[in-house]
Amino acid sequence: MTACKTNRFSKLMCFCLYVTISISYVTELWFFVNSILLSGDVELHPGPDTSSSQTLSIYHWNLNSLSVRNFEKVNLLSAFNTLHNFDILCLSETYLNSGILSDDVNLEIQGYTLVRCDHPSDTHRGGVCIYFKSCLPIKVSNVTILNESLLFELKIGNKLCSFLTLYRSPSQSNEQFNEFLENFELSLDNMATNNPFLMTVIGDFNAKSKNWCSTDNASTEGTEIEILTSHYGLSQLIKEPTFIINNSKSCIDLIFTSQPNLVTESGILSSLHPNCHHQIVFSKFNLQIYYPPPFEREVWHYQYADIDHINQAISDFNWERAFAEKDVNHQVLIFNNVVLNIMRNYIPNETLTFDDRDPPWINNKIKKMVKDNDCILNKLMKSNNCLIIQRKLIESQEKLRLAMEKSKQNYFEKMSKKLNDNHSRPKSYWSLLKIFLIGKKIPCIPPLFHCNKYITDFKEKCELFNSFFATQCSVIDTNSTIPTNIVSLTDNSLNDIIIESSDILKVLMNLDPNKSHGPDMISIRMLKLCHISICKPLIIIFKNCMNHGKFPSEWKKANVVPIHKKGDKQLLKNYRPISLLPICGKMFERILYNKLYPFLEQNNLISQNQSGFRSGDSCINQLLSITHEIFESIDQGFEVRGVFLDISKAFDRVWHEGLIFKLKQNGIGGNFLKVLTDFLTLRKQRVVLNGQVSTWKNIDAGVPQGSILGPLLFLVYINDLPDGLISNTKMFADDTSLFVKVLDMQNSARTLNDDLNMISLWANQWKMSFNPDPSKQANEVIFSHKVKKPLHPSLFFNNSHINETTNQKHLGMILDNSLSFENHLQTVYSKVNKSIALLRKFQNTLSRFSLLTIYKSFIRPHLDYGDVVYDKTYNASFHAKIEKVQYNAALAILGAIKGSSTEKVYQELGLESLKSRRWMRKVCLFFKIYKLKSPSYLWNYIPSVNRNYQLRNHGDIPLLKTKNNFFRNSFFPSAIIEWNKLDINIRCSQNLNIFKNTLLKFIRPNCNSIFEVHDPTGLKLLSRLRLGLSHLREHKAKHGFLDTTDPTCVCGQDNESTKHYFLYCPNFSNERTTFLNQIVSIDADILNDSDTNVVQSLLFGKPILSNHENTLILTATINYITSSKRFDVPLF
Repeated sequence: MTACKTNRFSKLMCFCLYVTISISYVTELWFFVNSILLSGDVELHPGPDTSSSQTLSIYHWNLNSLSVRNFEKVNLLSAFNTLHNFDILCLSETYLNSGILSDDVNLEIQGYTLVRCDHPSDTHRGGVCIYFKSCLPIKVSNVTILNESLLFELKIGNKLCSFLTLYRSPSQSNEQFNEFLENFELSLDNMATNNPFLMTVIGDFNAKSKNWCSTDNASTEGTEIEILTSHYGLSQLIKEPTFIINNSKSCIDLIFTSQPNLVTESGILSSLHPNCHHQIVFSKFNLQIYYPPPFEREVWHYQYADIDHINQAISDFNWERAFAEKDVNHQVLIFNNVVLNIMRNYIPNETLTFDDRDPPWINNKIKKMVKDNDCILNKLMKSNNCLIIQRKLIESQEKLRLAMEKSKQNYFEKMSKKLNDNHSRPKSYWSLLKIFLIGKKIPCIPPLFHCNKYITDFKEKCELFNSFFATQCSVIDTNSTIPTNIVSLTDNSLNDIIIESSDILKVLMNLDPNKSHGPDMISIRMLKLCHISICKPLIIIFKNCMNHGKFPSEWKKANVVPIHKKGDKQLLKNYRPISLLPICGKMFERILYNKLYPFLEQNNLISQNQSGFRSGDSCINQLLSITHEIFESIDQGFEVRGVFLDISKAFDRVWHEGLIFKLKQNGIGGNFLKVLTDFLTLRKQRVVLNGQVSTWKNIDAGVPQGSILGPLLFLVYINDLPDGLISNTKMFADDTSLFVKVLDMQNSARTLNDDLNMISLWANQWKMSFNPDPSKQANEVIFSHKVKKPLHPSLFFNNSHINETTNQKHLGMILDNSLSFENHLQTVYSKVNKSIALLRKFQNTLSRFSLLTIYKSFIRPHLDYGDVVYDKTYNASFHAKIEKVQYNAALAILGAIKGSSTEKVYQELGLESLKSRRWMRKVCLFFKIYKLKSPSYLWNYIPSVNRNYQLRNHGDIPLLKTKNNFFRNSFFPSAIIEWNKLDINIRCSQNLNIFKNTLLKFIRPNCNSIFEVHDPTGLKLLSRLRLGLSHLREHKAKHGFLDTTDPTCVCGQDNESTKHYFLYCPNFSNERTTFLNQIVSIDADILNDSDTNVVQSLLFGKPILSNHENTLILTATINYITSSKRFDVPLF
């Protein structure tokens, strides 16, 4: 500590000398600046320019909680930034913790990336975060020396800029402040280590100095911070009060920089919220930033297409003469030109410019209100009558908050109405729903870090991506050659096919019109508009292709779009290509596929070990097979060794000569083989990004990504990999796994090592590579329930030791070494739990139908995946934990209060419990396996007794022999038990749909109807009353609310029950009179029933009334609830 004080004393002396020298410099500078100002070329008090600027801009705001009132300040930040367009947003006192995830939709600011550092206690206090434009190459340091701070770097050209944003609590003790100061110094040392061109520190320091603001009294903390920052050559830019409350003003939100000469503008802007007394501090630096340019795209208005003239034009065109004596390549070029010209003549189209969008609810009125706040703040800074202007500023900030809230609500109400109007049109509905969920976002790829520099130009990015992707499509040189002898695997052959117009029409009608087109610009929607007439030219081209064994060159060109996988977005390796191919070429591929796949299946040419890309098979089927054999082995007292392999860039590395050889082995020949050969060769691709395109590059290896035939051709190529292997081999496309039951440890290890060696030899022969990526190394899991686990002999692959792991993610499920599935379920739980925030976000805007659709389509599938595999095998506590996810989702959809009856909540929405759903899905899958024998390898696990007889005559399926509950609770033993419990008539259902619908009648409750009511807020209150848990005192007392122990109504006449509220409470007499008159006008007899039945009818409608009449009753009930204002007060 003594050394530290000595160090500070020396810094103080340096600081005094620094101030003395600076006085003469400042005097000279004053005369210089004053002469410039007198010239009239610059403004006296420049504020931030609202036009699009190329200079680097940053601001800080202590916003006193980012999540309060449904994240309303995020919307204010969006509005503010729409006007001012800052590059980096630094926020303090965010009050975020681990319960609010960074990818929560409520935290999203369009076009920005969020990074945060919460308070170390992980409570709702303190904390900092930054939002930065996603196009900026910012790197955030993983090293946090100072609590509640973020250190990040930005490289602009060859200039390194280092930033630190922080928050210092005003309640620090002397000891805590000394610790802060030491860590602050270490942080500055860390920043200075790389000798940055610019150092900037920004944040809420809660410290004052007269040198920063002349109206402030210096604090001890301020003096110490000033000394320390000056030692690093940092100048403080903010000279006005930043914290204003009542008559108190102080400058405690500060910006320090090492390059004040680069500052073009700095100062303060108005706080955006009346409850936030910290103003916004900002600075702009004369450093050029590159922003993504807008780009143009041709947009077609298909709804206004002149379909009759399109079909007439295509039918009248003389295709035979145009195609005469032309090869297929010329025919396709003619076809493309003619079709596009016809489409342009009869489909309205225009070229639109696309750019990053402002949030749609931020309008010019809101932008003006933000400006007005800044003007009032400027007046406040200059005025002596502080309280009057301060009150005016607070009023203006509140108006902005309310205007933002209303504008956003109006936008969502408008969108919600559109959704409600589009229930009968699924495509329109889903398009609108996607806008709701993810917005109309333009994909943003930040600057790419390559060869120690950042690539910002989009044309350069395109070329860089194209080179990278094309390099992946190369054959590994192993010096192997094609075998000289072709051993045919079948006596049958596929040499040629006959193509009919009906084949083309069938393929065309099954195409998804929402899929993107390829480089030829011909879309699926265009082809569907003329589906009959377009078959004529297409059948000529398709037949010509078959007759000459050619695949047109234009159909072998692909537009490639880079899609981020995971990891750093600035690195090429973290992107994968999505290829967009010409639609007509994919149609021809589908016709070829429809002939090739049945031929391979009917001749048993695809290995039974392969589950990928096969009709009737799936990831879940293979997982059932793997886990069943492990369960059974453990039940018998044995361990199972499993090895998981991955082929590197499998689809991109296929050796064309080797694939053609294997196609010949499988009986493919003649013109069919020639077409496939031509399909594979001389392919080209280019990368398309933000309206920019790269040059074309040749693709020399691999099966085409995005094609119809590619996956099937890959199966042919890899099909012989398991030949000769002794281990139980499972393949799903390129994912390969080996399993051995350990009867003897030495023999099992020998078997696996021999098989791994054979796979290595196979890979060498066919120029493939397994697991070269360090992040995807071959792993082993030893599945066992033994208390004392023996030490097994090592396994080796490609001369490397295979690591043993306790968990392995395989086909989307985490398999742990005891098959408890706890890690998998915990991952699912964490992933799905955060999605419920999406439902809460739109709770008051979207209809119940839309919210339920979001849950069933985007959330529940995560819970469904693999449920038949893990059902009954995991710890019982997870059952309740997973069920709670659905319960919370249902509460969010209904706007119900936690504690509401699960049974009533599910009935309100017509949801079956997840436990019942797993039972139903398990029995349905068993029906498919047993009755349809699909897939056959799973059918073989079912006991063979009476298998070939009708169950109606021969009763139940024999149970599998099990020793313990571990195996007994797994899929096949438990499914057989549940199957045998079913009524014989249900088991004999004619098809799977009938069987499933019969089961659903048992498990799915009848949904409580809301008829045609679409008022989200009103329905929320109605549902709470239906569920028996609302603001009413009897409800709260019954559920143990601490603030309501007495159920008596405030009127004092009776308990405040639902009946009392609707029928008797004198506090709502006027509203009730209007309400009941409306009800009687709908149904004159409704009030003649018992009180209980009357309340039931008011809440749920009457079964004997029409849909329209019940809609009127529920609407009247909601009007009474809202007009009574009983539920306007907070619940607690």
